[in-house]
Amino acid sequence: MEFNNIFKIFIKFFFITSVIFYASISYPQDVEFNLESDDFDLLEDSSFDKLELDLAKSNNLVIEDKSDVSDLEKSDEPSLLKSVEGFSGTIIQNFVYGLQNPSAVFNRNKKGIERIDTILNLDYKGELAPQLNFKIGSNFRYDWGKWKNNEFQTNENNTEFNIKDFYLDFYPSSQIWVRIGNQIIARGQLDNLSITDTINPRDLSIPGQGELSEFRQQVPAVLFNFPVSDIKVELVLTSNARGNLLGEKGQSFDPTIPYSQNLINLGGSPYTVNYLKPNNEIEFFTNIKYSFNGGDVSLVFSDENQNQRILKNITSTSLLSQLNFGYDRIRMIGFNGNLARGDFLIKYEGANITGSSIFKANPDDLPTGLKKNQNLLGFGFDYSGINNLVIGYEGNLRVIDNYDEDLTIAKQSLGHSFKARWSGMNDLLSINANISRLTGEGSTITSLATSYKPRDGITLIARYVKYDAEEITDTLYPYKSQDVIILSSEYSF
Repeated sequence: MEFNNIFKIFIKFFFITSVIFYASISYPQDVEFNLESDDFDLLEDSSFDKLELDLAKSNNLVIEDKSDVSDLEKSDEPSLLKSVEGFSGTIIQNFVYGLQNPSAVFNRNKKGIERIDTILNLDYKGELAPQLNFKIGSNFRYDWGKWKNNEFQTNENNTEFNIKDFYLDFYPSSQIWVRIGNQIIARGQLDNLSITDTINPRDLSIPGQGELSEFRQQVPAVLFNFPVSDIKVELVLTSNARGNLLGEKGQSFDPTIPYSQNLINLGGSPYTVNYLKPNNEIEFFTNIKYSFNGGDVSLVFSDENQNQRILKNITSTSLLSQLNFGYDRIRMIGFNGNLARGDFLIKYEGANITGSSIFKANPDDLPTGLKKNQNLLGFGFDYSGINNLVIGYEGNLRVIDNYDEDLTIAKQSLGHSFKARWSGMNDLLSINANISRLTGEGSTITSLATSYKPRDGITLIARYVKYDAEEITDTLYPYKSQDVIILSSEYSF
């Protein structure tokens, strides 16, 4: 790329950042928007902010259930939504720089600018009647360029607009709650592993590079929440929820890369990607929760399409091959809960899953997975007994029933995650560190992030993300040269 083009990109980037920074002089701020923590199926911890908030409120560390702080409780709607006339929003500017030279199969095959994007999120919350509320949320994204012909080209711009939240809340009584529409339903306890938190698919196109609130994908659903004696029952019905959002062909986390080499070996014909629809688009979830002093426990049941799709088959002609990715229909019986004791918050989850595929050792053998019953158990804790510091650990065990030697993982496998967060200067400055090792393999994602709030409504973030893998069968092996540095600014109003 010519120096003039790079200079123009930097000028545009810092111009927008400056506008966002000084805009707070003209607009009053009620709430500070926080970008300290991350989550992915392996993302950084999203519970630290909530934990510290509870510590400030109570010396007994009585922690509410994570589900109660999701976007689903009427009493816990963020005060950001109480801005003028029900409107609120954020403007986010991201600058991402790739630190390594990926292989030639990726659009970006040398170190340089990975992407520059500007994101505008707008939300509107209102009341149609005393017992009927609504929320509409939208997302506008502008990409300042893309990699093409071995360089980042600023004339390859792209604009996307999506409606995110779009739902009605109905309260027929003080104890019954119904939500209908496009929504996020966050459940489970662990931050780095989705055992029972499976309703909403995730955006895995850039793993480890953002917030859980950005990566969970809304689904069209009907939620019915009601009490039975001391137990809270929640029923959820979804339709056309789709699967995890994956990277496009040629992008840094192109999901077809592990299979493209096999196609080349078989003749090298060009290929396209096709995502098959599930045989049954209706999914059903049940959550039965009992709360007690210092914690709660839930039983979870589901009949769902697994969010992570696998390669089902390849259709080929003399000129073109098509990779067809499809869903597994699974059933889950599980549990989750938390327990607060002193400076510790203990979290746990477990599930028996039937119908899920495990990857075969031979990728040429289609479909690429064998269906096996799995037993998953996860345990974690957060410790806040050190001044201004919260540390955490999560571990998980997976056991495969009726094990077959033609699988990429062992019959019993472990995964681990360590995290730490320090905050100072009255929470104006924070530093997050996280390292996660995927279950049953040598893939790891390490991240270090720092954020600073120079004034109300403004957050500046710098993040380093590193990807590692040991064996060719590891999930991240094709992507271990995709380390990045991310500089971001966020203005909330």
